[in-house]
Amino acid sequence: MKKYSVALILFVLFNSSFSFSQYSVIPEPYKFNTENKKSSFLKSEFNVNPVKSNSSGAYGGFNLGLALIEGQAGFAIGAFAELGNGKTSFVPQANYWNTSDGSNFELAGLARFMLGKKGPMPYIDGGLGVNFYNSDTLDFTKLSIIIGGGVELDNISSSFTLLFDGKYKLIINDPGNLSCFIFTAGMKFPFE
Repeated sequence: MKKYSVALILFVLFNSSFSFSQYSVIPEPYKFNTENKKSSFLKSEFNVNPVKSNSSGAYGGFNLGLALIEGQAGFAIGAFAELGNGKTSFVPQANYWNTSDGSNFELAGLARFMLGKKGPMPYIDGGLGVNFYNSDTLDFTKLSIIIGGGVELDNISSSFTLLFDGKYKLIINDPGNLSCFIFTAGMKFPFE
């Protein structure tokens, strides 16, 4: 019985290695390429051209920082996506800030215009948001107008971009508008 089980195990191992070997790709390092008279092995191994990003123009990211609302300082955090094609992009975002007197959750859409091409790239943006504001005395859902700008540092890494951002937000309210200044730092990552 032991002989049969050992023979069966050897048979299975031997045949499985052959069945998978038919799908393995054996590189042909010395295959001659007639277009430029160079070996395809050398061409693929020693490519000195810079690798271009495979980004589709879409990014996702987060930011956090300081919120100044009606003289109160607090904490701000947000998440965003950026859908762009060069110098212009659409930036939908969700933001939250909290102070000792109140809090706000905002869904916004911004148009962003890049002012540079490489290195530190400044930008300006503006748009509209819907705010869900809650404090000791007020509780409402209102529209806001957002204007701002910032700078992106894309030369730090190829896998992310560091950004610094400042925004002025005017939350439109019947008894009196609320003015907000938001200063954040964040990162964005390309979708590939």
